[in-house]
Parts: sequence; structure tokens; C-alpha cells
Amino acid sequence: MNRASPVSLLLVLITLVFVASIPSYCEIAPAGVLPTPATGEGAISISLDSDTYAPGDRIKIRVEAKSAGFLYLYDIDPAGAITLLYPNRYQPDASVSPGIISLPGAGYHLVVGGPEGLETVVAILAQAPIDQLSPSSKEAFRPLDMKPQALVTELSTALAPTTWTSAWAQFTVYQPKGIVHIESQPTGARIRVNGHDRGLAPNDLILPAGKAKVTLIKSGYEPFSETVVLHDQDMIDIDARLQAAMPYPGNYAVSLPIFFGVDVGMDSIGMEIGIAHAVGIATALRFTGDAAPAPGETYNYGPELDLDLRLHLHVAERVAVVLGGGIGLQNTALAPTVTDGMSALAITIESDVETELFPSFVLGLDVDLGYASIFAGYHLRRGFIFGVGIQF
Repeated sequence: MNRASPVSLLLVLITLVFVASIPSYCEIAPAGVLPTPATGEGAISISLDSDTYAPGDRIKIRVEAKSAGFLYLYDIDPAGAITLLYPNRYQPDASVSPGIISLPGAGYHLVVGGPEGLETVVAILAQAPIDQLSPSSKEAFRPLDMKPQALVTELSTALAPTTWTSAWAQFTVYQPKGIVHIESQPTGARIRVNGHDRGLAPNDLILPAGKAKVTLIKSGYEPFSETVVLHDQDMIDIDARLQAAMPYPGNYAVSLPIFFGVDVGMDSIGMEIGIAHAVGIATALRFTGDAAPAPGETYNYGPELDLDLRLHLHVAERVAVVLGGGIGLQNTALAPTVTDGMSALAITIESDVETELFPSFVLGLDVDLGYASIFAGYHLRRGFIFGVGIQF
């Protein structure tokens, strides 16, 4: 058996004494938490009704103050954005008595947002009001436009030592989700999830937990639909084998989805019909006819007819830029001049009608709402136009 030397035993003893002399901390305060002075510890505590929330969940906060003072509560989301939760427009008075303070109060509720990550709620109980944390008169919950560490520095400078105490709690923001792997035979089918376009198959989609209706559409084939139920961390495969569409009488196969829209301008009305919300043909009438032309002058004879070809270029999942061009056709005529002394009944005067052509151009944005859409843009001949559409 080997025996340790006296020197080795002495080194071990020194190491143990050194480690024992280091102060231990139960937890390290995250950025944005004002460290509590030693004399103020234990005067306030904070707890939540859960340690994990999904975006959209409601949260309840419980604060226990062991002495009277002024209570301030702020939230630091995973991106570092700070929001003052208390006092607020519904509860503007920060003064509290010893006891339990529960949030939300009457008339409102607190909802967890995004992004995903670790979120912190900080409570401060001070002996005097904190001007830096006063509520907003314009917003229900005041956003603090500064970084968490900058807020700590400002509060540490403004508050006198031993006049306040703090506590904090953290929770995780997490959206339960799963992965759906989608393939189609043949490939290239357009994927729609709950009515929203999600690209072409094959594709891997990350979807929130819950029910999702997956539809695949391809020209010449019957649509394929399947409803899946996703749980957190699920991986589901959809292998859609599309069936050829039954031909209509006359051997016309099922075409791509069509859409129809109407739009209006200050002095015009138009319509558009297109295929797959990608390309369309538009026509419009602009009411430009002159009711009482002056003799001997050229006037507009009837409304102007506009014809355009429009392309819907998708720049996001539900937003498309609309580019188009075409022509405007306007009939014009020369108002006849009646010679003095000539009876208007003696001769029938018919003016020659000529057609003038004008180039036209349209630029706009189209927002897909599922089975409907809204459109706004500018037309070179018609000015600003606004419209709505439906898809079949």
C-alpha cells in the first residue's frame, strides 16, 4: 500500500479550506436583474403558474411583499425587449401593502408572445417611487427602449442603497411543433396547409402542434388532402400519389385553379380573370366621354377601354407584386359646326369617329387571404385602383 506524504496531505487540506471559503450562490442573476442589497434580501418574492409557456398562452404572476412600498414589475423577453408590466394603465398606482399581489388584475390578462427562449420577470419593491419605471399615459404596458444591462445601470445609479429589494423568476417560451415530410408523385405539386401556400413538394415543413389540413394541387391531377394531428417532436410522412383528373366532356382536362377579381378607381371600374393566381387578363372602363362638346372641337366619344396582361410575382408566402401592361383605346370625334342660316333638319351631320391608342402600365401589391385576396396599385391610365378577388 502506498502512503501519502505529509506534503501531499497539506496541499489537500489547503485546497479544501480554499474551496470552503468561496461564497456559494444558489443562482446567478441574468442580464437585466437588479442585484438585491444584502440588507434587503427576503422582503419580496415572485412566482409563476408554470415554468413553460407556448406563444399565445396566458400567464399569471404572484408577488409577495413582506413590507409596504412601491412595487415595479418588468418583463425581459428572449430578444432582450423590456416591457413594464406593473404599474400599468389598469393599475397605475405602484404603492402596495404587505401581502400577496396577483397579476393580471381586473380588466386585462397577460399573454406570452415570442420569440422562443428564456424569458425573465423582475420585481422591485422600493421605499420611494422610481421615476424611471413610471407607467405610460398612452400605452397599456409601457415598453422600455433600452438594453437590459443599461436599465440595471440606470436603476443602480438612481436608487440609494438599502432602500429597495428585488426578486426574479424565469420561464421558457416554447411552441410545441413537429416536422411533416411531404412528397408527391409526380413531384412539383403545390402544398397548402390550412389554406396557406407552403411551396412545392417534396418539402419538409415545421408546423405547430395540433391539427393541420395538408392539400396538394397539380395541374391535370385530382387534389389530394389529408388532415394530420401533430404532437410535440412528431415526425410525420405524407406520400401523396396523385390521380389523373377525369376529363370533362370534350376531352378537356381539369385546369389550374382560377381567380376572379374586380377593382375600382376614381373614374373607372375593372375586372381581372387569371390562372393559379400567377397570370391574369384585366379589362376596365374609364368614364371619359364628354357630354356637351364645343362645336368644332375634338371630344371623347364614349368611355376609354383598357386591356392589360398582369403577372403576380410572389415575393413572400402570401404577398405578390403585380406587374402589368397593355393599351387603352379611346374613341374621339369632331363636334360639327352648324353654318348660320342652315336648317339643322336639312342635312344630317355625322362625325367621323377615330380610335386613339395609349400605352398603359400597372404596378401593385396583392395579398392572399386564402380563398380571397385584396389588391392595391397604380394604373398609368386609371390612377390609384383598389380591388378584391376570389379563387376557385
